Amino acid sequence: MKMRGSLSLLYGAATYAALSCALLANGSVQARGARSKAIAFNIPGGSLQAALTAFAGQSGLQLIYAPENVAGRTASAVREKLPARVALDRLIKGTGLHIRQVNERVIVLERYGTRPGTGALTVSGEADAASQTAAPIPDSIAASGVGTERSAPDPMTARDEEIVVTGSRIRGAASPSPRTTATRQALEDAGITDMAGFSRILLQNFTGGQNPGVAGGGDQGGQNNINNSATLNLRGLGPDATLTLINGHRLAYDALNQGIDISTIPLAAIERVEVVADGASALYGSDAVGGVANIVLRRDYSGAQVSARYGASTDGGNSQQQYTGVTGARWNSGGVMVAADYTHSSPITAADRSYTRHLDESQMLLLRNSQFSAVVAGHQRLAEGVTFEIDAQVADRRSRKATAFFVTRDAYTDGLVNRPRVRTWALTPVVRIELPSQWTASLEFTRSVSKTDILSHRFTAGVDSPGRLTYENHLTNIEGSAEGPLVRLPGGDARLAIGAGYRKFGLDIDVSQIVGGASVTTRDAREKRNSLFAYGELAVPVVGSANRSSGFYDLHLSAAVRYERYEGIDEVATPKFGIVYAPHRDVTLKASWGRSFKIPTLNQINQVQAGSLLPASLFAPQPSPGLPAGATVLLLGGGNPDLRAERATTWTATFELRPSFIPDLEITATYFDVDYRQRIASPVTSVLSSLGNPAFADFITFNPSAQQIEAIIAGLPEGLSNQSGGPFDPAGVGAIIDTSLRNTARERARGLDISALYRAALGEGDTLTLTAAASYLDADRKLSAGQAPLERSGVIFTPPHWRVRGGLNWERANTQVAASLNYAGGVVDDRFVVPAAIGAFTTLDLSAGFRSTAQAGLLRNVDLRVSALNILNEKPDVIRTSDPAAIPFDSTNQSSIGRFVSLAVTKSW
Repeated sequence: MKMRGSLSLLYGAATYAALSCALLANGSVQARGARSKAIAFNIPGGSLQAALTAFAGQSGLQLIYAPENVAGRTASAVREKLPARVALDRLIKGTGLHIRQVNERVIVLERYGTRPGTGALTVSGEADAASQTAAPIPDSIAASGVGTERSAPDPMTARDEEIVVTGSRIRGAASPSPRTTATRQALEDAGITDMAGFSRILLQNFTGGQNPGVAGGGDQGGQNNINNSATLNLRGLGPDATLTLINGHRLAYDALNQGIDISTIPLAAIERVEVVADGASALYGSDAVGGVANIVLRRDYSGAQVSARYGASTDGGNSQQQYTGVTGARWNSGGVMVAADYTHSSPITAADRSYTRHLDESQMLLLRNSQFSAVVAGHQRLAEGVTFEIDAQVADRRSRKATAFFVTRDAYTDGLVNRPRVRTWALTPVVRIELPSQWTASLEFTRSVSKTDILSHRFTAGVDSPGRLTYENHLTNIEGSAEGPLVRLPGGDARLAIGAGYRKFGLDIDVSQIVGGASVTTRDAREKRNSLFAYGELAVPVVGSANRSSGFYDLHLSAAVRYERYEGIDEVATPKFGIVYAPHRDVTLKASWGRSFKIPTLNQINQVQAGSLLPASLFAPQPSPGLPAGATVLLLGGGNPDLRAERATTWTATFELRPSFIPDLEITATYFDVDYRQRIASPVTSVLSSLGNPAFADFITFNPSAQQIEAIIAGLPEGLSNQSGGPFDPAGVGAIIDTSLRNTARERARGLDISALYRAALGEGDTLTLTAAASYLDADRKLSAGQAPLERSGVIFTPPHWRVRGGLNWERANTQVAASLNYAGGVVDDRFVVPAAIGAFTTLDLSAGFRSTAQAGLLRNVDLRVSALNILNEKPDVIRTSDPAAIPFDSTNQSSIGRFVSLAVTKSW
């Protein structure tokens, strides 16, 4: 039976709880602890300092902590065989310390609220030089795959360097913006195998637009993702309003829509993904309106690992093969990591699903896809204080998509068959220099290209009209920056980050058709844009570890500003201010306010102006007085060379609670508000009802002269498309409707993000992590001043108001089990006179990993993972369609994949 509304959530929650209890009761369901085999520890109780020294010696791990954080504290004895992480959890339980896992060999212990770098550090244990440069992995990540980052800054590595994390350009700064982090390991534990899967479980992300699984055209936007890419779309503001970075640098845009295709990055190459769902243009520039996501790569790797995975949807289709390899090396002065991935998946067709079998069986719901991708990342110390880093990636993806125009005829008779090929590459070398007075400087260069080449076949009554579409995006970016302390204050060092650079990006469009055996070019555009930018960020610790008092445990202020000038388009200065205030070590309050912007895409500016002649009889209601009998209407549309930057004002307020009396509990709540102005959109939402609607009066010209009509048509690059059914007569045109893009829309997005995490040591080596997160979104858009706002959330083909994800992860020794509940709230189909409700979409995912206990031979270091996503096989709601051949479900919110089962085998050396 279909689950709807609150009943759906209740039923899913009950099932989840029952399975959780069953897992806890089953002694055979255990978990793999700390990613390493159990160790026979013999650590006596007493001094915490002595216990940590003993732990480091027996585990072979390196511990880093401030002496004052452990002085005078005691630890319980640990005398049993346990995974290292479990043993360390026991030693620090009740001490108020938290674990920061830098990498597999380096762990930092910190007290929440203390600012790294304000005092000396003690190092216990040994680590090689390569591990000392690794970025930290937050420990607030659970089996659900995503968690909310604590506000305390990330710790220093073993080289006494503070880490720069997304949301600030200052090392060790406490960012006022909420940050969500997902590690590669947590994603793999949850059964996620690629970055497209990550985009589906990130609650702040809307999976409409450029994402796999979005089917059909029209309102669903399936044709927007013709090349089968995956982009992040925070708050549903559009992929072009979310800035996606790789190791902090930009990539070339994807196809036409100015998103970044994250599916070309193998999950095996990733250390973690940091997402700041807050306006960030003051730090990162254009596009960061909904927020910014930073994909942090593994910097190096020691050894080799290969894996093979096979999976399929149990209802049919979507058969997947994936083969992945990772290798690399570490040495005293550097290291390198190489990761490669090949994936092949078969399509899901209408014949594979009960709710689409009335469509022609050639209609695809999910594309056929094959992709190879590879990433290289490395670092090398060139001289004392000089380090060279490099990131490189390449990907090649081939897909096939078939769309049938009729129920009774296949796509090869009347339809559209596209065969896109996407080839991308990027190269970023970076030089980092340590300067006097603890300052550092860096110079980086990025060159990136993404080329989509589409062979298109449009069939009409069996006659093929082939064509070719090529979209090539390219990026060149040069940036220099510096960061360091300015002045010593009672609360710590005030620090400054500054930078400047040059960016050039372009879009080449080539569209051609085969007519009479000859290729005829219908569009040939070569557009580029240059940008100069400069930025600065200041972090001021007013209260820190040295001057705390009652009611003022921590207080940090921050300010940033960025100036960008786009040649021939616009120049923008965007500020941002933030505050992080902890009245108590258990409670932190954060707030941010800033302005963001997005430059119009090259396609929006250069889109070809098109004109169509329609019979006036199609339009209802008619204007008063009505148009003469036999009159026609000239419909105009396309880009606009006069478009300016879109601008937004954003603010967030965050509450974080980590009670010292429950040291493994974290609760976070964030309210956000985005006021997005001068949005680029067509101001006419419903063309056929526009003549009689006064809201569209500014965009309609009644009774134009014949001279006006002839002048407009003479300026149309592709001439007039006469769909009136009669000969063209300029004097017979009764109205002109101009739907060309304009900076007229205003969008508002407000809501609340809530998350909780709890980790417990259950004894006998068991660790249990529970997570729960929810996101509420209320959004609307006003296309022009005279129009009423339109809902942009909670209605069909827009994000639902509520999204919820809960998870548990249980680990012991060589076994790990995760369960995740996903809930996407229902929406309203308001496209018809009588609205209809579309039910919620609730799925349950299970994943289990097992590591071989063999100490030698072929099975040594072999992992096995079994996953069942949407194990209850939840199906989409069927929606009303005016076109019998249209996709009959909301593919932007509900998936056709169904139950998906996979098996993966991994071997490490």
